[in-house]
Amino acid sequence: MPELPEVESFKRYFDKTSLRQKIKRVRLAAPGMLFHSTEKEVLDNLEGNMFTETRRHGKFFFALLKRNGALMLHFGMTGDLVYHKPDKNSPIRFALLIEFANGKNLAFQDTRKLGMIGWVNDVDAFIQRQGYGEDALKISEKEFVASLQKRKTAIKTTIMNQRVVAGVGNEYSDEILFRSSIHPESPANALSDAKLKEIYSHMKSVLKVAVKRRADQKKMSEFFFLENRQAGLKCPEGCKGFTEFKTIGGRSAYFCPGCQKLYT
Repeated sequence: MPELPEVESFKRYFDKTSLRQKIKRVRLAAPGMLFHSTEKEVLDNLEGNMFTETRRHGKFFFALLKRNGALMLHFGMTGDLVYHKPDKNSPIRFALLIEFANGKNLAFQDTRKLGMIGWVNDVDAFIQRQGYGEDALKISEKEFVASLQKRKTAIKTTIMNQRVVAGVGNEYSDEILFRSSIHPESPANALSDAKLKEIYSHMKSVLKVAVKRRADQKKMSEFFFLENRQAGLKCPEGCKGFTEFKTIGGRSAYFCPGCQKLYT
């Protein structure tokens, strides 16, 4: 599932391919993915317009238009962007297709169709209205600690809660907690401020490295759980323990019980 680093990579890809080009036509093939928007709103506000800049907040991507608001995309589980020259002999599948006047197309693909497509009039108002927390790369240490210290939910569930902090998902949460030596079932309010600050520090460092390496997990070999999400592996920290799997808050969690302490 695309998390903050993957969406940041999509943002940079979009910046290189799709800004300041006149939008000739827009085709929506997955109206069920519309989020707080109608097909008419999306088409009317995009066609004849152009994208001038982009923003990312957590896992949400926004392409600001020269006139009238922004295109909003959420990549769900399988979302992707493909900028290409159309080929009648090899048509590309898409949920949303943006045809530019230069003859190139941008396809938003989502095989499982769990993502979202929409037009928003005001990006900041949209983020506030949906109740999303501060972006994981922008939130201050003070804000992070204050947001977590009174929550009774498991720490893994808490840092994945987009209303608490936006951008961390299943895979990166495992890596962050592994590097923090904290069991994912530990209630957030059982952790000291010092431990919450440690999680904050690892969250920042893991996400920054992932962004720098364009979310290519093959280039992040120092991050154990990004490459080895399975149970029964020897812990790389040398604790002689083995990794385990557990469902926490409805999500899969991988951890080492030998070196990740359970706080209660």
